[in-house]
Amino acid sequence: MIIRDAVEADLPIIVEIYNATVPTRMVTAELEPTTVETRLPWFREHSPEQYPFWVAELEGHVIAWLDFKKFLPRCAYRGTAEISVYVDEEFRRRGVGQRLLEHAIARAPSLGITALVVMGRHCPARSTAIAKSPVQSQTANHFNDCLNLMHTLMEYRHEPIHSKLLKIRDKYSMLHLDVLILIYHFAKICSGNILEIGAFVGGATIAAAFGVRDSGMRKKLISIEPGGSVKHKRLGTRNIFRDLERNLARQRVSELVSTIKGRSFDPTTITAVNEMLGAEKVGLLILDADAAKRRDIECYCERFADGCWMVIDDYYGADANAKITPSRADVDSLTKTGCLEPLGFYGWSTWVGRWRGPQR
Repeated sequence: MIIRDAVEADLPIIVEIYNATVPTRMVTAELEPTTVETRLPWFREHSPEQYPFWVAELEGHVIAWLDFKKFLPRCAYRGTAEISVYVDEEFRRRGVGQRLLEHAIARAPSLGITALVVMGRHCPARSTAIAKSPVQSQTANHFNDCLNLMHTLMEYRHEPIHSKLLKIRDKYSMLHLDVLILIYHFAKICSGNILEIGAFVGGATIAAAFGVRDSGMRKKLISIEPGGSVKHKRLGTRNIFRDLERNLARQRVSELVSTIKGRSFDPTTITAVNEMLGAEKVGLLILDADAAKRRDIECYCERFADGCWMVIDDYYGADANAKITPSRADVDSLTKTGCLEPLGFYGWSTWVGRWRGPQR
């Protein structure tokens, strides 16, 4: 297989591969097939120097394509590009898409791109992109982890839990549906217990409880919520903690959740969590509280298993604000020191990754 720049003569097969995904409703938001004529202006917007368009060719036949496009026009996103990958259905699950993504990651620094979206992959700086060392294999493993999460998310779209969590999202959560699905998945597969900081009225809590239930394993799900009230057109509440417990009861998961009313960083709350956990570790942290993400992580990091899944909200935002700016600074700082391993950004603003501990 070779990867080369696409030319206009490739456009019919590019469109054919694209149109084959429309009926599945999984990959594209298009509801009707497109045409070569319609796609011609879009194709001509690409430039090999900044936003290239590539095809994968096997024995003279185009079997897949990948393109870069500008993410948003704002200056802060000038190093960010969105990528799309489409593979002929006869060649899927053979590593074709992976090869294209690896090529995109390798070329990104030379294109002046520092982040890929929606993949959520941070690329190495231009000065380090050509380094040759065992880190390359570590990078490949990291890439595979990112890709596996994307595949997992797509597979869940065919499962009954998808529609269940869609209803939970509409009733009880400000998180994106994809994030709730990942919380369900992590709660289902993690080997440790689950700690949630900032439960609000229970959307993520219920998703995690469903995961614990479907795992068939005994896992502790501890949810911390200080209470209070929130004005919101869809999820407004005068008593957060009361509504949290009511919603857990409505979804029949109360017996799976241990709720703690209090601030996550108060000594009494930390003591209560430690008593509930005993000698056991945390395999999933769901963090959707205030802006002090580092403070909360440091309060409980001794309880995290190595590789503990982390779901941290309020990492991204269209405009900097009092919550997102310090949250992102905290996460980036912990990532830089090796404590956190980023695996992508999902939904509207949620960071997903794993705990690797201060020893890294």
